[in-house]
Parts: sequence; structure tokens; C-alpha cells
Amino acid sequence: MKRYLPLFLLAILLLVLGLTARLWLPVFLDFVGANSELIQGLEALVQLVLLAGGALLAVLGYRRIRQPAPATTTTVDTGGGAYVGGSVSTNGGDWTGRDSIVTGGGNITSIRVERDLVIQTAGELAKRASPAAGDPDALRRATETYLTYLLDRHRYLQLKGMGVHDRIPLQLPLLDLYVPLRARLEMPAGETWQRHLRLAGRPLEPAEADAGDLALSSRLGEPIPVLDLLAKNEGLIVLGDPGAGKTTFLKVLALQLALGRGERLGIGERLPLLASLADYAGALSGDPDLRLDRFIAGAYKASGLDLPMDEMVGDALAHGRALLLLDGLDEVRQAGLRHRVVERVMDFCTGQQRRGNKFVLTSRIVGYRAVRPTRQDGLAECTLVDFDDQEIEAFVSRWTATLERQAQGDTAISAADARRERQDLLDTVQRNPAVRRLAANPLLLTMLAMMKRQGVALPERRVQLYHQAVETLISSWNRARGMGRQAPSRELDPVATIGVLAPLALWIHQESPGVGLVTEWALRQKLEEIYRGQGAADPPAAAGQFLRDIPAETGLLLARGEGQYGFIHLTFEEYLAAVGIAALGQVDLRPVTGFLSQHVGDPVWREASLLTVGYLGIVQRRPLAAGEVAAALATERPGPPGEAVVLAGEAVLDAWPDGVTAACKETVVAALVETMQAAAVPPPLRLRAGDALGRLGDPRRGVGLVQGVEPPLPDIDWVAIPAGPFTMGSAENDDMAYNFERPAHQVDLRLFYMARYPVTNAQFRPFVEGDGYDNPDYWTAEGWAWRNGAEADLSPIQDVRDEDWKRRYAEWLARRPKERRDRPWYWDDLDLSTPNRPVVGVSWYEALAWCRWLEARLREAGGVLRVADQSVAIPPGYRVQLPSEAEWEKGARGGDGRLWPWQGGWQEERANTKEAGLEQTSPVGIFPDGRSAHGLLDMAGNVYEWTRSRWGRSSGYRPDYGYPYDATDGRERLDGSDMRIVRGGSWYSEHKFARCAYRIGNIPDYFSYSYGFRVVVSLANSEF
Repeated sequence: MKRYLPLFLLAILLLVLGLTARLWLPVFLDFVGANSELIQGLEALVQLVLLAGGALLAVLGYRRIRQPAPATTTTVDTGGGAYVGGSVSTNGGDWTGRDSIVTGGGNITSIRVERDLVIQTAGELAKRASPAAGDPDALRRATETYLTYLLDRHRYLQLKGMGVHDRIPLQLPLLDLYVPLRARLEMPAGETWQRHLRLAGRPLEPAEADAGDLALSSRLGEPIPVLDLLAKNEGLIVLGDPGAGKTTFLKVLALQLALGRGERLGIGERLPLLASLADYAGALSGDPDLRLDRFIAGAYKASGLDLPMDEMVGDALAHGRALLLLDGLDEVRQAGLRHRVVERVMDFCTGQQRRGNKFVLTSRIVGYRAVRPTRQDGLAECTLVDFDDQEIEAFVSRWTATLERQAQGDTAISAADARRERQDLLDTVQRNPAVRRLAANPLLLTMLAMMKRQGVALPERRVQLYHQAVETLISSWNRARGMGRQAPSRELDPVATIGVLAPLALWIHQESPGVGLVTEWALRQKLEEIYRGQGAADPPAAAGQFLRDIPAETGLLLARGEGQYGFIHLTFEEYLAAVGIAALGQVDLRPVTGFLSQHVGDPVWREASLLTVGYLGIVQRRPLAAGEVAAALATERPGPPGEAVVLAGEAVLDAWPDGVTAACKETVVAALVETMQAAAVPPPLRLRAGDALGRLGDPRRGVGLVQGVEPPLPDIDWVAIPAGPFTMGSAENDDMAYNFERPAHQVDLRLFYMARYPVTNAQFRPFVEGDGYDNPDYWTAEGWAWRNGAEADLSPIQDVRDEDWKRRYAEWLARRPKERRDRPWYWDDLDLSTPNRPVVGVSWYEALAWCRWLEARLREAGGVLRVADQSVAIPPGYRVQLPSEAEWEKGARGGDGRLWPWQGGWQEERANTKEAGLEQTSPVGIFPDGRSAHGLLDMAGNVYEWTRSRWGRSSGYRPDYGYPYDATDGRERLDGSDMRIVRGGSWYSEHKFARCAYRIGNIPDYFSYSYGFRVVVSLANSEF
């Protein structure tokens, strides 16, 4: 009130002067001698001004007293950034800085709201306190102070040093960014062990997957939200590799409970008590009988909290409303001390669980198994899993939105910028397997996002990405991820550090392949050897300094369990090992080729081998050297059949175009064509060879586009199927046949031409990128309606009795609205869209429209087909179309009635069906021994193929159009929405569905990863 007194006194003085002006103003004017007519005329005006001014000041004064005290306007030089621990009022204005703006409606207000929630939470907890706890108001105030302390300490994500502009402090609210973690919970004893889990990009190591009553390798179920596990159990042990999010999870729990959200989490309102087990171990060394609760209370007091922590902790535990958050068991280095910590913690927590308290303990997997506590009721053990695509997308969405809000405020512009940044980062992750591999780890995803945000373009090639990431970690990422630990400020020289890390990583990869763990003693000996070779004055001292610097300064190489070291992620070990291999070829490349040849076919060395070629060609800019190494692998072919060629192909794919020579690519492509069709090479390896070939450019006829022709024209390898009769349908003695395949009967067909392969992605692309989806001339009336969003006619499946199946079928079709009907459903899938694989995810309408588009393109190009080595004009009356089911079956089985496209019985090595075990589509033609009598490939397996023939309007095994086949009964009409027949089986189906005579129908709207088509030129029997 005192600050407004002068204002009121001035207002009163002006009002009095105004009211009495007629009395004193003339006297005043006479006194000063100002008695002119002009001055007398101004008397009324002066009076009016004084009255108005006094009234205005009075009104303003009244309004100001009703408002909070104004902040003083002071310019503060923060030296580049400032942290504000308390509340800041902007009165609706902006908090402005050079690099960020936080509006009064943004983070500052949220902090004020958090403060209110803390006060409310403290009050609720104090209400439940024991009368013996003392003054309830004092306890409430202490609890409020403690919860505020937790908020201030853990509110923001720690990002110190994670980018090139690390002197600019970012304050990103942790709760705004956090994506809930999931974990696998081990199944009851008796289940089979699962030994192929991946953690931080690597398989479980032997120490992590050892057998035992509760072995970590026990078969684990589907990932479960970790919060759900905590809600269902009194005690939870959370295991995971570095960067998996263990410590962050504990911080998030503390923040949520401080804000009174325990009920929402399903764990009730509790007092969070966060503590480091490494610090507890240190305290036990001095006081072996120190109880955990006393340590926790003392630790907070030691941090500067002047609060009755003993009373607060004791009261919360006594009333079963505490949550103990115990971090980093693996950081207790000595095994004996770690045993003692586990015993003390479990004894304490067992007693406290009976009162209703809960606890969470985190540890890396290494260092835990040897001290694993005995199973007890209410205790669960879980292993964190890497982020999947949805979780990566969730993090990226939150990251970009939070950053843009901080930079520009909560505005429409910031939201639009966030959406653009989000899509850009997601595109980088999704199209680049190297980025995707790192992004599965929450810590590394944060690092990648930070690099991207600060203008560091994430390279398309993974060798460049890893090179950049390692240099970033070494030069500017002084990690500060732990429980209040200080980030060191010492920076390392990247060149010198990599000069040590590379041979070290190569040695670790040799000593501990796929696991990446070595003992501290062996590591120190190797470091001394490396420094001795580099001419260090004191190798032991240099090794010791390295072991102090690298874990603290980069986080690349970490202590992982007592006396063991390993890289934070297998990717970095593999990359640095590749740098070490490349260093062998500084003078002569034969040591590099020889080293890689020794490990051809060993999956542990595959990535390091690929990165070696990439490092030589791209990072070192030695394409001749990289090409020489890759070409040597493709021509000398060491190791098991096909392995060296596939390795060379994948290496060239990574490095092309500027990392290897054109001559090298030509050599490798020729070797891939041979390998992908070689019977001696296992099908999975043939698939990899085909994929590499497809991405490098498959030169085989009938797979891609005609070279040098514009607009693009698919290069179809047409095969003439001669006129004449053939046996259609299944014989009575075929035990695998269905009734709707019978009877076997003769059908006579005219000459037609059929594509050797199913239509590939490369051949379908011009339709997508041209006018295929926009020109109604290519579509039937029903097809054009589908293209424009018409719902599927589901009446043909109404006789299906399984209501749940019908519901799921309808939901699947509804997933493809109009805006998703401008390309095949799986068009953007990294694997399914490989250029020389069959196009999948196409409806019957799309397949038929492509045929009409191809016919237009062929006639524009002269109306000529390439058949064998001849050019054949399209005969009069012939159309480019989907095959009838009769044409398809004749192309598959010829005229001798065979069951499979080949003679004899079923042979799984001849077709990509379920029995082959590929579990995906494959590049066309990698099963050459499965060719039909007419030389057609992939007629059994790979993808079901749409035909133009109708099944009818009844589902199941009762087609309206049965046998004998009659092309004149309406079954070949192209109008309507009848179900259409598919043939040939697929990678997803059992071999009995790949028989030449097998037929089944589906509605024309249907699309699947196992449905494709091939094309024929045959006599038209229907128009649309």
C-alpha cells in the first residue's frame, strides 16, 4: 500500500486545486501580473484540465492497487543463458532471449501450475501423517519444500554438451518429452529359453543369458508398459543397457508423484524417495549397519535440504505411502559390496512392502545376475526393450513440439514448424536403416534429435552417420545423465582419441565377438600396447588417463559391471572396428582384403566388414581402394557359397556412387545376378543378393524399365503360350484338392503372351508417378469409384458365420481411405518396395488399371512386344489385361496336368512358400528351379496373383462360377464388384495353396502384403 500513497496524495491535491480554482486562480494571476484578457479566457480551460487529470489519476490508481505489484524493469546480462528456479511472472507478456522465447502462456505458467499441484500434494500427504509426526503444518511445509526440490532438480531433461552449441542452455521439460518405456517380463519356470533378444543393438551376451532358476534368458512375453508392472507389484527390478532409460524412468516417477499423479499412474499418492545405490554402498563401507531409510534421509540433508527428512521418510514408510527409487546397482563396482547392498535393500524392502510401500531398483544386466535376489512374492523382474517405430515417432513428435514452443511460444507458427521438423526427422529415421538402428535406444535417439536440431545434417550413409556421431560424442558431449552428477568440462581431441579407440574396438570385437565385454585388466594391457606402439612416453599413465577420460567425457566406452568394460552400443564398436581394419591398408590393401576374407559368412563381422568398405571409400575418400576390396571379395569368393558376393554387393550398395568405382559396381552386379539364381546358395542368401541387385539396378530382362524410353515403359519379358488344350482343375485322386477345383477337364485356349515374372515395383512406379491414379480412362466404373473413396461392397462375405472375422476384415479395408489410394498400400515399406520385388498391397482395381495403362504405353511405343529375341506386333483384337484363371493355370502347368509348375512332387527349394522360411516377398526369379513348363517364374509362391475371372458373390468354398470352365458364362466380365480369383499361393501360405490348380476368391477392394499380379496379352472377351 505504501508504494501507492504518493499517487493518491497527488490525485487529491489536483482535485482540490481544480475545485477551488475560481478562488485562487484570479488572485494568482493578478499576483503574477498576468491579468490580460487572453489569460482570463484560459481560466475555464485550466480548470477543466486539472479536474480531468485528477479524475484520471484516481481511476488509474484504483486499478493498479487491484493488480499484483509490477516487476521492476531491469536488464540482466546472463552471459549467454540463465536458469530460473522459482516462478517468473510476465503478466501475459513474453520472456525474450536471443535464442529462445518462452511466453507467459507457456512453460513459465506451467511451472506456476506445478507449484500449485505440489502444494496440494503436500497437503494430501500431510493429512495422512501420524499424530506422532508433530505439527501437521510444519510437516506439510517440509513436504512441500521437498517436493519442490525434486521438481527443481529433475524437471528438465539433461542435455549438457550434446551438440555443437552446448553453451546455449536448453530447458526442456522432461515430462513433455518422456515416452513410456516397455519391458519384457520373464515367464514362469518351465517355459523354453529365448536366446535372441536384442538390447542396445546387440544380442544378449552369455553373462546375461545364462541358465538358472530365474535365468534372464527365460522366454519373455510381449513388451508390457513398465508402469503397469509397477502398479501390479510391490517391488520391481528394471534391467537394461546404457541409454535404455532406467534413470530417466525413476526421475519421471519422482516428478509425477510430486505433482500428485500417483492415482493416475495406478500406484497411489506416495512420497518419492530417490537414491543412488552406489552412494549407499559407499556409506555402508563406513557404517556397515546403516539402514536404507536413514541413508536416504541423510543423503538429502547432505545435499543442502534443511528439512526434518528423518521424520518425513519415517512417517511415509510407517503409513505405506513411500516409493523407494533406487538407481544403479551395477555402479557398485565391488562384487562383495554389491552383494551386501542387495541383501540390505531386499531385507529392508521386504519389511516395508508389508506396510504397502513400493520400490523400484534399476541395474544394467551385467553385474546383476551374480547378486540376483531370491524370488519372493510381489517382486517382478523386467528387461527394457528398445523403442519400436511408434515410440520413436512419439518421442520425435514431443521433441519437436517442445523445442518449437520454447523457441517461438505456443503459436500457430510454432505448431506448423514443429510438424515440419517432426516429419523431416521421421523421414530421416525411417528411410535410413543406420539412423533407425541407433534411434531404438532412447539416449541415442535424443542425441540424434539434438544433432538434427542444431543443424547437423544426419547423413544418408550410415558410415558417415556413425563417423559424425562418434566425433560429436568425443568433441562436445560431456555426459551429465545421472543423479546430480556434474558434467566434466574437459574436451578431447577427436583424431587422437579415435586413433586409440579404433584398434581398441577391433581388439574387443575379436576378443568378445557380438558381446563386446572385456575385463579391465585386459583392457588396460591392450591400451598400454597401443600407446607403446604410438610412442607414448609413459604408456601405463596414458592408459590410466584414457580410462578416466573416455567414460566421463564421451560415454562411448563404459564400465559395465565389476571389472568389465564395453561400448555403450554395439554400433559404435562395429564402426570403430571398421576404422581399425581400414587402417591395416594404409600402404597395401591386401591385409584389409585378407582380414575381411577370414570372417566372410560370420554374422558378427558382417556390419564391421560393410563399414570398412564404406569408411575407405566415403570417409577417407578412397573409392579406388574401396572398389578394389569389394571387387576382390566378389571375384575371389572366400567363405561359404554366395556369402562373399552378397557382402560385396551390400558394401557397394552402401558406398555407391561416390565411394566405389563404376568398374567395381559392374563386377559386383554380374556376380549378384549369378548368385541370386545359384541353387548351391541358400534361399535366404539368394534373397539378400536379389535385394542388393534390385537397389543397385537389376539388369535382367523383364524386371525393370526399357532403357532410354520416355515416358517410362516397363520392360516385360513376354513368353508365348501356344494355342491348344490343357488339363484344368484337380483330379479326384489329388488328396490336397478342394471340391471347387474339380472336375479336371480340358480347356482349349488361343495363343496368348504372358509375363515371365510378376509385375515388379520398378515396373509399377511410372504408373504411380505418372497419371495412373488420376486418369479415369484406365479404370472400370467401380474401380474409379474405389479410387475416389467408395466403401467396399461387403455383401459377398455376409454368409460368413464368424462375426469377429467379418469385423476385422471390414476394419482392415477401412484403413485405406481415399488419400491412401494413390499408391499401393506397402509402397513406402523399405523391404517390400525393393525395385525387383513384386508389387504388393494392390487391389484388383489397381492391377486392372495398370494393365490398361500399360496397353496405352505399349501402343504409344509402337504396339510391339519383345518375345524371346523377336519383336511381335500385338495381334488384332488382343488386349493387355490380367490373365483369366484358365490362362494363368495353363501358363503354370502347361499341357501335361502337373501338380506344380515343375515336374514331380513338392520341393520346397523351388518356391517361396511358408516352408522356405523367408517370411517375406522375394526378388522375382530367385527360385529358377521352380520355372514352369513354359519358362515362367514364381508361378508357385512369392505372391498370390489376381486374375480377371470372377469367383462370384458367395464366400468360402462355394464359388458362383465353378467347373467346367466356360469363358462365355459371364465370369470374365470386368464390371461389377464380384469377388475375383487369385492364384499361385504366396510366401505366407503353405505349399498346398501353391498348386497349379488351387483357386480362391477375394473382393476386388482387398489388398495385402501377399497379393500381387502379372500381366498377359490375350484375346479380349470383355470390355469396360
